[in-house]
Amino acid sequence: MNLYQASFLNTVRQFPDNTALYTEDSSNKGNARHVKAFTYQGLFELSQRWGDYIAHFNQKQCPVAVFGGRQWHMYAGILAILSTNSAYVPLNNKQPDNRNSKVLSQIDSKVLLVAENEDPTDLLRLINISLVVIYLGDDTPQWLTNSWHHQCFTIEELALVVSSASNSAMPEPLMTIEKGICSIQAQLNAAEVKLKTANQHAYLLFTSGSTGEPKGIAVSHKNIVSHLDRLDQLLQLKATDKVSQFFELSFDLSIHDMFSCWSKGAALFVIPSEQLMCPLAFIKQHKLTVFSGVASVLSFLDKLSLLKPQQLPHLRVSCFGGEKLLTNQALKWQQCAHNSRVINIYGPTECTITATYYELSNKQAITSASVPIGKALPGLSAILVTDNKKITTANTLAELYLAGDQLVEGYFHDTEKTQQAFITLPNDMSVPPIRYYRTGDIVYYNEQKNIVFHGRNDHQFKASGHRVEAAEIEDAIVNFSSEITWCVVSAHTEITGHTRIIAFIETAPVSKSDLHLADIDQQMISALRKHCLQHLPAYMVPDEFILSPSLPRNISGKVDIKALLNNRNNSNKRSPKEVTPC
Repeated sequence: MNLYQASFLNTVRQFPDNTALYTEDSSNKGNARHVKAFTYQGLFELSQRWGDYIAHFNQKQCPVAVFGGRQWHMYAGILAILSTNSAYVPLNNKQPDNRNSKVLSQIDSKVLLVAENEDPTDLLRLINISLVVIYLGDDTPQWLTNSWHHQCFTIEELALVVSSASNSAMPEPLMTIEKGICSIQAQLNAAEVKLKTANQHAYLLFTSGSTGEPKGIAVSHKNIVSHLDRLDQLLQLKATDKVSQFFELSFDLSIHDMFSCWSKGAALFVIPSEQLMCPLAFIKQHKLTVFSGVASVLSFLDKLSLLKPQQLPHLRVSCFGGEKLLTNQALKWQQCAHNSRVINIYGPTECTITATYYELSNKQAITSASVPIGKALPGLSAILVTDNKKITTANTLAELYLAGDQLVEGYFHDTEKTQQAFITLPNDMSVPPIRYYRTGDIVYYNEQKNIVFHGRNDHQFKASGHRVEAAEIEDAIVNFSSEITWCVVSAHTEITGHTRIIAFIETAPVSKSDLHLADIDQQMISALRKHCLQHLPAYMVPDEFILSPSLPRNISGKVDIKALLNNRNNSNKRSPKEVTPC
């Protein structure tokens, strides 16, 4: 069943007058904020109209790309694309144009939707094939009038182009809709008719690839609908909920936000970009009941001492995913949103967003530095494997393998990578073998048989002949003091062959005023070194401790390790280093 059909259309039938989407935009002139809100019926009718325009130029149902940030046009555009049974491909406006052009070349897209206030000039110059470019804004920007080898239209221009061409060939129900004399139920029935021609994929997301080319992951309608069914059982959202939209649309947790909300008739509130790292005021103002974000948000709020008890009484569900969730910060959030369930969710894009979960409970203490990722969602399988053997014992590091109907078929047009990452293992029972995805994540079982994330297998490195996990060092450093809000460990191999271990540490603001900041940092580094020597083998103690009031984040909100390494030699004013003596 089509994602649009399984979630959005059914909700429009039940709750046509409920708010479906709320956005605020501060990019307009002046200080006034521009608010845009849609009911389910309004968003449905808009997506159907735009969908007709897209279908006119995309009769082969090729993937359709959307270019922008988190404007309302992007959400309406995604629904419009899904209404035509085409897959959508989000292009992030913060990504380099060269990377976005590589994505477009891989998917063989014929149509590109551009959100309001976006200028894709540099991107369009890199694309040799001719695209139909549809600008979704109300104005007519200069780039639309350039002499292109692309066909560029405003959405209003398309209304004239498509209507004259399509009326003669349009089925009677759709002609009636076009004339505006049709009931909402008749419009919904006509929309169902258009979805009878099935297209396998709902969306394609592109992650970084080891060869420098973006790696495409095509998620089917079956994958995402199965995920929504499981998520519904876990989150138990209601039509009265107000749900946050935190993530960039090129990050798969955005699908978690959108369609877990839209499948229940709830209202999706897009958090303004300038409030993403500090969303407390927005959550309070709009009395949100469901919030999802990355763990880095908690580290930022904790650093500013903003995670105070009972600040968010309306929240009833809080989800965190995308990176390791530190236990001490999760517990502070639990007190801050004291009426909320707090759930740590985990899952690679290859397994459709969420594969395992762990819900914090007052009845069960967490002994690890990070919150467990828990157990597999019902109907999915999560096993721990090392040296081709299934691990069942506690505290044994192993790679996490996932199986179930949420696994994608593989990487888009890349058989070699697919064969490397997706493998078939014999089953213990006399049933067919099971297909697994090798996540590359190193995990272990705790004493309660919950899975705890440890690190990446590609974050391993050799030091003094020993195999070292960066995550083990990170855990030791984070456990040293509550003043440490985040830590990333990396390794640098010098010309001599010596592996130098570097710890990038984010610290909370210093309240002491009687000492110079550099002196305070040096004191912390000295004490931190002693702590590491007590908890780690000598060969695992970092050669450099680099303190910073904030670590750079990428567009998904995760710590940008590449940026840290690139900036390593450009010392921050408050980035003292201590080098291990010979």
